[in-house]
Amino acid sequence: MNSLSPGHTRSPMTAEAIPEMGETWLSNTPMGRLGTPEDLQGATLFLASAASAYVTGHDLVVDGGYTLW
Repeated sequence: MNSLSPGHTRSPMTAEAIPEMGETWLSNTPMGRLGTPEDLQGATLFLASAASAYVTGHDLVVDGGYTLW
């Protein structure tokens, strides 16, 4: 089984937290922006496709570099 771990993502669910936490999130994300749902599409398609047939037990982190720190 594989998993996808998104970073801080701009969405209706996070909209209330962005005014309070947005600057902190941005300052800790090397790409300098919050993710979008569209940023997760390629990773999701990869894990759902035959291209990942030999990938197992992997957590694919899509977080703009947040976990690099």
